[in-house]
Amino acid sequence: MEMRQIESFLSIAETLHFGRSSKQLHLSQPALSLQIKALEDELGVKLFDRNRQRTLLTEAGAAFRTDASAAMDILALAKRRASGQLGDRLNWVLVEQALNHR
Repeated sequence: MEMRQIESFLSIAETLHFGRSSKQLHLSQPALSLQIKALEDELGVKLFDRNRQRTLLTEAGAAFRTDASAAMDILALAKRRASGQLGDRLNWVLVEQALNHR
């Protein structure tokens, strides 16, 4: 599982639209679809119900969204901490908030 796959998943989960997400992420729709397919294959679940008119999160997709969002928040904090942008105390408060977000 790659961060870019999770970022792509979260973008689609937010917009519920592959076209809009592909533009936001600066990816072609086929490339975005391949990322989601690879993620679904790795997880062994279908994350979206998709047809020509709409895209919806599956139950598994909604569950994954919660944890994936929290994981990305924690990774963002880890990056900021590693670069010295946060003090230790504030950093741990934010990590605790991200973990409790679930």
